[in-house]
Amino acid sequence: MEKIVVGIDGSQTAQQALQWAVTEARLRGARLVVVHTWQQPTAALMSPYAPLLADPATLAQAARQTLTDSLAAADLSELACEPEQLLVEGPAAPALVSAARDSSLLVVGSRGRGGFAGLLLGSVSRQVAHDAAVPVVIIPASATTVEEHSSERNG
Repeated sequence: MEKIVVGIDGSQTAQQALQWAVTEARLRGARLVVVHTWQQPTAALMSPYAPLLADPATLAQAARQTLTDSLAAADLSELACEPEQLLVEGPAAPALVSAARDSSLLVVGSRGRGGFAGLLLGSVSRQVAHDAAVPVVIIPASATTVEEHSSERNG
């Protein structure tokens, strides 16, 4: 069975990427793997209050909630199987590239929660496009709706 990997970060663009990947998984009868990464903020680690600011258990729980909330907000009906959820501690781009190594497709949003909103591509989507060994789909913030995507595929 084909596998489609999608990266999410809780942003609106990532939610659009998730819904696009769900639609594509439906059309292909593919498995869907939803990946969310988390890491301790560098600034917090340099602080003498690091144990209070960057508690790994709290960060992991917040990441798990982001993954849960993103899936709850998506229309997951008619998928061939339940989406696999993958929560990874570490940088996003390497985790996504690794998760997609044996997949048919890797899907990400063009911009996530990073700092420079005016850029067309965020650092993760840019690095994924450069490093992935599989086809990459980058969903822009102004992505078409799922219905438009579906009708384009059907004819």
